[in-house]
Amino acid sequence: MDAQPGDPAEEIKRLQRCINDLVSLLALPALWSGGEPSQIVHTLLDALLRMLQLDFICIWLKDTGGQAPIEMVWFNPSQKQQAQWREIGEILKHQLEADPQEWPPMIPNPSGGGDLSILPLGLGVQRDIGVIVAGSERADFPRQTERLLLSVAANQASLWLQGARLLSEQKHVASELDRRVAQRTAELAAANEELRRENTDRTRAEEALRSSQARLSRAMQTATVGEFAAAIAHEINQPLAAVVANGQACLRWLAAEPPGIAKAQEAADRIVRDGKETAVVVRRIRALFKQAAICKIELDMNEVIGEVLHLLAGETARKRVAVETDLGQDLAPVAGDRVQLQQLVFNLLLNGIEAMDPVADRPKELFIRSKQHNPETVLVEVRDSGVGVKDSDKIFEAFFTTKENGMGMGLAICRSIIDAHHGRLWATSAEGSGTTFSFTLPVQA
Repeated sequence: MDAQPGDPAEEIKRLQRCINDLVSLLALPALWSGGEPSQIVHTLLDALLRMLQLDFICIWLKDTGGQAPIEMVWFNPSQKQQAQWREIGEILKHQLEADPQEWPPMIPNPSGGGDLSILPLGLGVQRDIGVIVAGSERADFPRQTERLLLSVAANQASLWLQGARLLSEQKHVASELDRRVAQRTAELAAANEELRRENTDRTRAEEALRSSQARLSRAMQTATVGEFAAAIAHEINQPLAAVVANGQACLRWLAAEPPGIAKAQEAADRIVRDGKETAVVVRRIRALFKQAAICKIELDMNEVIGEVLHLLAGETARKRVAVETDLGQDLAPVAGDRVQLQQLVFNLLLNGIEAMDPVADRPKELFIRSKQHNPETVLVEVRDSGVGVKDSDKIFEAFFTTKENGMGMGLAICRSIIDAHHGRLWATSAEGSGTTFSFTLPVQA
């Protein structure tokens, strides 16, 4: 059973297991390179069966690049009476034409006892490649992390099976092209001009084939490292964006007539500062795995908010978001890690900006307020005019997201930063009228 959010130790262990399993799944393509669809399916089913301790896992592939369709049903070696369990394949085959979302959550257990919980996942666009089904006797299957791992595995398999199919089709096209060119060459052996034209066509086709293979390779590499890139981007986006902004400012001052040497020097100093902050982020990522303590200093939250707004100025202008601030005067300083608090504010502001992407019938407005909540705490509020959220408690859980391409880690990272600073983070929302994220931090003693 998944650990409850209130148990940090168990939550960390669960996330570490999930991350280890994700790394293992992302390493599978190294075994698939140049392999046939049957090899890809074989290693995938074996890995998932052992990794998730499933009772069975099935796969049906409709199209394998001109080869015969593939049907495989794997069972946990601990299962006895394998003949009875093989009835599962026949039971599930009747559902193949239906949408996986319409499949029943359970099927009868052929060996008796309780029902089996199943999770079907389509492979390819609208299941054009096939369907994979995982099942377990556990009543709580699939857990949230199991659903995530199976989804990642299905996406990985879809990419590589699609790649294997495209490669087979490309070989077929190349073979057919060679046959036609040879036939045309024999027919027009006496016409040198026609022969040269055929050779030109063949050269162009080969160049197109190589270009297609290169695009396919880049797409597969992007899919493999995409999960890692998204996590790293959360950490180092702010200091790198500041380096770029200050570099552009430095160039503008140097290009002015007369050159603004003093201003350019200030921008260069900020580049050095932000470069050092990037190194701090890298060290902090390494320290995270060592569970080292964060470095807290005395900070003015209004300065932190101003630095993040400067980084997001281009994004708000591009998306036509009006930003309004009400920063309280004489705020008491707080004790915190500057980079982590910048990341906290950055994630909340970016979340508000993205929440307003679907808005078209009213202005897009982002409001940031800070004030002295009480003598012991400072309050910061970020309010957007987006569509709102239905469940303001779940949004802070890891892997929970309402975005189509989201990872569900941004707000979870915000919660972990607030917890590390002994603060409090919450959200209030009314559907259709936006969301307000609020957090408090204790003042410097």
